[in-house]
Amino acid sequence: MMVVFNSREAEYKRPFGAVRAGEPLFLRMVLEEQNCRLVRVFFRYEDGVEVQGELLPTAVPGEYCGELRLEKEGLCFYRFEAVRPDGSPIYIGTTDGIHAMVGEWLPEWRQTVYSADFDTPADLAGGIWYQIFPDRFCKGALPYQRPAKGTRIYHGNWAERPYFVQDRPDFKGNDFFGGNLPGIMEKLPYLKELGIDLIYLNPIFESGENHRYSTADYEQIDPLLGDDADFEALCQAAKEQGIRIVLDGVFSHTGANSRYFNREGLYDSLGAYQSIHSPYYHWYDFKEYPHKYESWWGFDSLPCVNELAPDFMRYINGEQGIARRWMEKGAYGWRLDVADELPDGFLEAFRKRVKETNPESIIIGEVWENAVEKVSYGARRKFLLGHQCDTVMNYPWLEAIVSLLKSGNTSAFAAAVLDLMECYPQPALRCLMNILSTHDTARILNRLGADFIPPRAMQADNYLSPDQRERGVALLKKAAMLQFTLPGIPCIFYGDEIAMEGYGDPYCRGTYPWGGGDRELLEYYKQLGAIRKEYRAAFAGDCTVCGSGGRLIIERGGYIRLAMNFRSKPMPVEGTLLLGEGYADGFLQPGGYAWLKIE
Repeated sequence: MMVVFNSREAEYKRPFGAVRAGEPLFLRMVLEEQNCRLVRVFFRYEDGVEVQGELLPTAVPGEYCGELRLEKEGLCFYRFEAVRPDGSPIYIGTTDGIHAMVGEWLPEWRQTVYSADFDTPADLAGGIWYQIFPDRFCKGALPYQRPAKGTRIYHGNWAERPYFVQDRPDFKGNDFFGGNLPGIMEKLPYLKELGIDLIYLNPIFESGENHRYSTADYEQIDPLLGDDADFEALCQAAKEQGIRIVLDGVFSHTGANSRYFNREGLYDSLGAYQSIHSPYYHWYDFKEYPHKYESWWGFDSLPCVNELAPDFMRYINGEQGIARRWMEKGAYGWRLDVADELPDGFLEAFRKRVKETNPESIIIGEVWENAVEKVSYGARRKFLLGHQCDTVMNYPWLEAIVSLLKSGNTSAFAAAVLDLMECYPQPALRCLMNILSTHDTARILNRLGADFIPPRAMQADNYLSPDQRERGVALLKKAAMLQFTLPGIPCIFYGDEIAMEGYGDPYCRGTYPWGGGDRELLEYYKQLGAIRKEYRAAFAGDCTVCGSGGRLIIERGGYIRLAMNFRSKPMPVEGTLLLGEGYADGFLQPGGYAWLKIE
């Protein structure tokens, strides 16, 4: 029997995708067998709660419609069952998560239900992020700084590559180039020219390692970066340029050489490693005191904290805690490191404190997978239901973009994009952090230009050939246009806009070559930013995605169209050219791509 239902089309289901708790959900189905008296729909939550609704026949033969409300938040799954006049059922499920099929034990559709009052700042939509690894961006004047604790290696040449274990067997991520907060402030005009609205800073708190994910003191700016006054000055100067600063919060672990753990006695405080009477002792989980303890991914330099320990909760999320402290000094929000390793109770308390401090702030979670479907520590996570994060870093679409540009499979790309669009709450989707590179990945130029990613031991002095760079830049232009078009906010990893190279950490974290780099690509990025600003309302609006047979069309706000042609023949497409290559007289040539304005 033929059954017609499509979870992604408004004539069969609306609203599209996730729904607010209590929001009316309309469903429509068309059956070839027209003598059924109703269609039941069953929504099943993972805790066993089930909600049932009915679709009743209309005046149109074979058509069944109904409306219901889902009051419970969470990810649930639904299926249908048609009922004949004699009461016998017709079981209806799905094999692709979109269309309907008749048969028993078929998979179900999924449905995200999020908090009725979940919202994110509307003015973020259509904006642009810029990510900065502070030690490597710009070295400004820093007349005075506190002595830096621990053993640190200082590069004398800004152009050197970062060190790794191949250079020094005892290397511990402790080589520094001296990039600092005044240097970032000095480059704010440059960022303004790129159209940047938001800066995401990798950790800035005191730490003996250049990445500063081994926090030594949450209350102190690392002395190589500056001090509180430098941070406040940066936030104020950025605000005057219309740019907001977001900090990296590392709360799943601290550094072993921190004032809280104090393994090597670098601090005057009584650390947990030194005494069971330390005020921080209950933050940590010791297996055999003091040498064996729970650590992040087995790195003994990163002892894990018990985030729900009352003292730690107060220290981070309390009335005068770290979350509020740095926002009152000028931070606009937080990116949460390894958010999937933070318990729900901590995330909820953190959100409450941050939003009390500034209701218009932003919280981004580091989650590498689909954040609604994510399971960690044996439970389905609740990052985007309205009580924890506002949004997440978008690794799934990064992988989809790379795959598209290497394979030309537009159908797979459209499916990957629509998968998240259908699953994520709209408030989270509109401020999704869309990335091409980060401090944790090989640079996008390398991924697109290299024939393969070399083994880690061979990455140090492995550079792209001229042909590989040329290919990488050509593909990077396409990747950036995709990144700037998709729902959410594009995030430029410092230096991608001038074609910086680098394979894995630490080589993706090189120094920004001021005065160098690919200036033509930089101008292209400035054009992307200018067009996104000019048509900000469109890029903040509705999105439709259509990809098949090597043809990709994405439309935003009803009047901005991205067209990409992966076919071997010209592709007809209408619109006025804004930016791109290979478009003329209504045709996009093979390999062409363009932003078009629909008249």
